[in-house]
Amino acid sequence: MNETPSPRGFLRRPEPKAIGHQGRGEQIVAGELPIGGLILTGDIFADDLPASIAAELHGFGWLDDLAAVGSPKARSVAQHHVLHWLRRHRIPHGDAPEWAPAIAGRRVLHWIFHAGMILPGLDRDATEPYFRALDQHLTHLRATWFDTPDGLPRLEALAGLAIGAMSLRDRQAVAQPALIALAEEADAMGVATLSESRAPETLLEAMALLVWAQETADEAGQPSPPELRAIIAEIAPILRALRHADGGLPCFHGGGRGAAGRLDRCLRAAEGAALPAHGLAMGFARMARQRSTLILDAAPPPGGPAAIRAHASTLGMEFTVARQPLIVNCGPGDGFGPLWSKAARATPSHSALCLEGLSSSRLNANRATGEPDILTERPALVWAGDCDALGNLTPPDCGPAHSPEPAHLLAGHDGWLDSHGLTQLRELWLSPDGGTLQGEDSLAALDASAQARLDHLRPAEGLAFDIRFHLHPDVKAAHQGDEIRLTLHGGEEWRFTHDGVAQLSLEPSCLLDRGLADPRPARQIVLCARLQGRAVQIGWTFARSGVR
Repeated sequence: MNETPSPRGFLRRPEPKAIGHQGRGEQIVAGELPIGGLILTGDIFADDLPASIAAELHGFGWLDDLAAVGSPKARSVAQHHVLHWLRRHRIPHGDAPEWAPAIAGRRVLHWIFHAGMILPGLDRDATEPYFRALDQHLTHLRATWFDTPDGLPRLEALAGLAIGAMSLRDRQAVAQPALIALAEEADAMGVATLSESRAPETLLEAMALLVWAQETADEAGQPSPPELRAIIAEIAPILRALRHADGGLPCFHGGGRGAAGRLDRCLRAAEGAALPAHGLAMGFARMARQRSTLILDAAPPPGGPAAIRAHASTLGMEFTVARQPLIVNCGPGDGFGPLWSKAARATPSHSALCLEGLSSSRLNANRATGEPDILTERPALVWAGDCDALGNLTPPDCGPAHSPEPAHLLAGHDGWLDSHGLTQLRELWLSPDGGTLQGEDSLAALDASAQARLDHLRPAEGLAFDIRFHLHPDVKAAHQGDEIRLTLHGGEEWRFTHDGVAQLSLEPSCLLDRGLADPRPARQIVLCARLQGRAVQIGWTFARSGVR
């Protein structure tokens, strides 16, 4: 334990840096805390929980949801749970899961940011355990942050240490070394390490930690290491490229859309270019015309430790019109239990082409450890770009959003080459006004070896496959003849048509959002077809048809 007296309060009144989901907050106020597919009631800290659920519980990120409610009852519930946790955990235990440095750092941040909910009504004696615990956390983090893996966990530990030290009275001697360590570690990792999960929301969370540390340093008058602003400026163009027209992020590889307003707040705090000039952003290709944006997964799923959360989403896409998501992926399922988590990772849960019963990447069961299945089989080759006059593929560069020319993108992958001899191509065109998205999806055996493999495996009735377009729950869909009529939330009408090669249907789907207690029902457009020969091509179109 720290021999110096406990801090005597904050240097400045803390303000919330993050606000969560009001609906989930109201559920917590009612006595039910939804986490990882479970509903915790009563003494929420009493039971032994799986590691991922315990991390979310003891990290106190759900205080953001109570802050979104903002009622006296919500503040009372927040205060009760924090004070109860303090009574159960008077002394840090380094080997306990809740004292893992990343979780401890996350807890410090939420306790400080939401001090306005936790402290009101408490006298000096009643607040002493809170400030003593924060000081214990700082001592613990100083001794353990370097044991945390690179990436977001290490940044969480260091951001908790730096922001905590800059916020508390009498702890300024710790603040500058912690801030320097945070900046140097982030700089040493670089964007490549922070992006290796290929989940855009994870990169946003890393940027948010750095931005919060920068803002706290500016408010406290602390000198800011140049590496801190530099890494923020380096991340910003990537996230700007991945920003949909409605301000959210695409949901890929276990990431969600990001907390409301967080992306725009972080981008405003950054310096640097508006968008990368060429190439992919974090392995994703972007098309934008006027107020329509399309994000396509144009790289293999991540390997290494990140494979535990990787999705079989290659060439999956999301399409947003103005402030209305139209085509989405089902989203991250890890907040809804293991069955939803596994289903969300499969190709049919993405707006992509899928062979019947076979995702573009495969999950291998990790039965020995009981951890989530590991994605080990993935496409060896994924590409995206445009073709020059000689037919050579060039890096993707669809030009500015206000270009008078259509945006064009050609992408492909070989995820079924070894199994069936097949390569998939997806070619997209977005009209200059953003009102028409045309696509062609192809499957083909491109050489003699691939054709021999396909001929050997293809059933007599043909090889079944489908193309799925998951619709956002706010989009109303009606099947009329050979097309689907779509009505967006604001009344704008679109229609989906196809070239007749496939069979069209409208089927149930869902949206998985960690901010919601349950999966949200939705619909999906499905084109079903069979590959009879050695190649097949299917054309389809989403087109704006007017405003109601």
